Amino acid sequence: MADRQEPVHPGDGEVVVEAPDRQPRLGERLAFDGRWLGIPVGRAWIEVKELVEIDGRPAYHIEAYGETNDVLSTFYPIRDTLHTYLDPDTLRPLRFEKDQREGRYRAHEVVTFDHGKRLATYTSLLNGSVKEITLPEAFHDLIGALYWFRAQPIAPDSQLTMSLYTDEKIYETQVVIKPPMLLELLKRGTFPCLVVEPKASFKGLLVKRGRIWAYMTADRHRIPLMVQATTPWGRMSAVIDETSLGAILGGRDQGS
Repeated sequence: MADRQEPVHPGDGEVVVEAPDRQPRLGERLAFDGRWLGIPVGRAWIEVKELVEIDGRPAYHIEAYGETNDVLSTFYPIRDTLHTYLDPDTLRPLRFEKDQREGRYRAHEVVTFDHGKRLATYTSLLNGSVKEITLPEAFHDLIGALYWFRAQPIAPDSQLTMSLYTDEKIYETQVVIKPPMLLELLKRGTFPCLVVEPKASFKGLLVKRGRIWAYMTADRHRIPLMVQATTPWGRMSAVIDETSLGAILGGRDQGS
């Protein structure tokens, strides 16, 4: 049986959208299995590791990692590691680090954010180049955007707009919240979900001719259960693994 999504019809009962947790949960680790055209291609995980100090300020240290499996690595190996350090109050980034290895492409960079001056300082650890980027008053990086969004009191059939920093630029990004659905995940249960569609086009996240949808639980945890994307190279997906889901939900009944 494959993972599937079912729309919530009036006869199914109303999905209750709970108020979200407003802060990341220390120790939360979400792992995902990636597929391309239904074929396993790799794994990824993201973890809220600890509270640290960045220039004398407290910050959440969050790490993300993704890699291809042995089969895909034969043709196109991927090993990406990202670190972000987020202000606990605003969830805006104070520092961002990326070590990207995709095929023959390499990038190793550190970005520091001065919110007072509205400047980001980008430093390449490969060639030593330095660049300054002007920032808007409010923005998020790729990792921080997930945790900021999970903390928002969103409602179905609405839309949020955010400024997103990536690849030395700021992108205006709209996130459309669609009607709720029941998402059935093999061996995991059936979950009332909010369905969101970010609309932006930039290297590393979306392609101009593709679309992406994320399915998040409608309870206070706002757990990202599955991401699906259509691309010129076929449908891709990432589904949360059973261990991650069980660690967050604990003894709560996961099925419907």
